[in-house]
Amino acid sequence: MKKSNFLKNISRTWEFIKDSKGNLIGYLIISILEGLIGAILPLASAKIILNITDAAVNQLIFAALAMLVIELVLYLVYFLKTFFYQKIYRNTLTNLQVAVARETLKLEVKEIDRETSGLFIDRLNKDTQDISGMFMEYTYWISKVISNLGVFIAVLLLNKYLFIYAVFVALISLFVAKKRLNKQYTVQKALRKIIEKKTGFTSELIRGIRDIKVLNANETILKQTTEKIVEASKEEIKFIRIRQIYNYLENNLSAISDFIFIILGCTLYSKSLLTIPTFVIIYNYQDKIKSLLLGISEILEYNKKFIVSADRIYEIIGDDKFEKEKFGNLSVKKLTGNIKFDNVTFGYDTDIINGMNFEIKPNEKVAFVGKSGAGKTTIFNLITRLYHITGGQILFDDYNINDLDCNSIRNNISIITQSPYIFNFSIKDNLLLAKEDASMKEIRNACKLACIDDFIMSLPNKYETIVGEAGVILSGGQKQRLAIARALLMKTEIILFDEATSALDNETQSKIQNAIDNLKGEYTILIVAHRLSTIIDSDKIFVVDNGKIIDSGTHKELLKKCEFYRNLYEKDIN
Repeated sequence: MKKSNFLKNISRTWEFIKDSKGNLIGYLIISILEGLIGAILPLASAKIILNITDAAVNQLIFAALAMLVIELVLYLVYFLKTFFYQKIYRNTLTNLQVAVARETLKLEVKEIDRETSGLFIDRLNKDTQDISGMFMEYTYWISKVISNLGVFIAVLLLNKYLFIYAVFVALISLFVAKKRLNKQYTVQKALRKIIEKKTGFTSELIRGIRDIKVLNANETILKQTTEKIVEASKEEIKFIRIRQIYNYLENNLSAISDFIFIILGCTLYSKSLLTIPTFVIIYNYQDKIKSLLLGISEILEYNKKFIVSADRIYEIIGDDKFEKEKFGNLSVKKLTGNIKFDNVTFGYDTDIINGMNFEIKPNEKVAFVGKSGAGKTTIFNLITRLYHITGGQILFDDYNINDLDCNSIRNNISIITQSPYIFNFSIKDNLLLAKEDASMKEIRNACKLACIDDFIMSLPNKYETIVGEAGVILSGGQKQRLAIARALLMKTEIILFDEATSALDNETQSKIQNAIDNLKGEYTILIVAHRLSTIIDSDKIFVVDNGKIIDSGTHKELLKKCEFYRNLYEKDIN
């Protein structure tokens, strides 16, 4: 990691901390006070020891009282420091997590498709926590180092020989710490990637638990989960082992350096280069010297940790690694529902949509039919701007989709999929996602049109019923009707139905069909249909094959002129 990038990450993190300036100033003042007290404590301790050895009772009582006051002040400092720390940490964490969530929502859908969910979950939760805590740890250890530098100066003034020895030990300790940190950094980068995969897989395990059970795939999934957990555990053990080995070396180094310190002190005393009181004072400073060395080591370690977490966070916030959605600046409050594909092409390695052309008039009900993989759902993803076309143009009311801002597109289009996502909220709160200021009258009217109000009112808690994760208490048809109600609350001019009835029984399909019929003539309705019997009353039907529109017309017209459509329909009714 280049120094400039490190400083850039520090600067970026400051943007999420700076609104806690008052608490940060309080924290710094308390840290300085803690450092000053820390420098005084060894002197007071040495004074007590000297008074004990000299049997100076009166001075001893005075020194003990002074020590008591110092320690009481120090404990108050610890309390206030923790208070400021928590305030700053929580505020920074909140700002970071909100920013990561906001930027994640801006990502192109293809970025979500090709990465594991664990990557974004881990960065939103773990890395934001690490950054928030580490920035404060910097402040703590830097203040610790600065305060303990006074100890080095005191040792220099008291005895230059012991000072030279302390510097020598410091350099050796820092060399060992640097070697440890370099090894840990390499392992930690690999570990984070493995943990991302584990988090994504375990998330899928929880979300898919019902399907796992009915497939009786417990052992298969458990085997794969175990592999991911074991892989992560091995890397964690490797990380811990490096730390254990170097801690062992550092502890041995500390013990040996203490022993040499005593021998050196005795030698200096025997040569009249050191007095007993000075030796006692410097010996009491030993912990402070070690704390200084530990502080420098900790700062180096937090540098490494900060680099890992900051790089991962700022890949989402502001960097170019993950492609973000890009919209135009043109704002159109209300579209009429005219949609035109003009030689549209889309694809990644190969084209999924290839030179597609069609036009839909306002308030028409149109359908797209074709074999699986023909490109029907992709059409909807392009219309809603979840995917970005690679050629041609899409026009809404003669406005190029690339010129329109996000609200102009998304506020004018709603989509109901085969498996709409229902959040673990109440029914009412799920509906308010579409329009947060909707009245109960509006909500119930939308639900009546969607043919789900009677069901909701039959529940004990009615619209306040919590639906469970992914709407688990609702059937497939009820989720779709709730999604239709949600779309109606948005009052968009364009409503898309993507295979909305393909997996439903006839009775449920009939209810959803009634809900769709309630909208006809007032909205531009686009339907991707698996069951052709559900779209025979459409104003126009587009036949899709290999990413192109190969024919179009009404149901009757297509039966006469399009063999491809006729085969699809006969297969459906049989």
